Amino acid sequence: MLLSRNNLASVIHIKLYNMYTLTVKNNYVWQITADAGAVRISERGGSHVFENLGNAFLDIPGMGQMAFIDLGEKKIPGYDVASETWGVLVRSNTSEAYYRYEGGGILTATFDEYGTCTLSAGRNTLIPVYLDELIVDVTGIPTSN
Repeated sequence: MLLSRNNLASVIHIKLYNMYTLTVKNNYVWQITADAGAVRISERGGSHVFENLGNAFLDIPGMGQMAFIDLGEKKIPGYDVASETWGVLVRSNTSEAYYRYEGGGILTATFDEYGTCTLSAGRNTLIPVYLDELIVDVTGIPTSN
């Protein structure tokens, strides 16, 4: 499919417009990495700004990974409180957050000395959500009559 110059500019504008910025502030005792180790955020005071972000994940030693999943316009069923167009789902080992935004979103993940993350939004809607990490379809167990 060929795009005219105006259509191509519109596609680029839409793609950049629904991106968000993530600032990671690391006060943890270990370095945090992203992009399979390509980005290293120094321990005890390091920080990094990811601009025009889509999907990403952070590796936090001793804590696991934190995933940032770009939802685009898709909304998570059951969480209709947010009316903004664009969305990001943030998942860690035990908690999830749902961020909806208009224009360029702004998220900040601040890790304290114990590895606990406080996630905040510069604007728009950020709420905790509760999603199953694993759903088991039970099979092979006899049922009693």
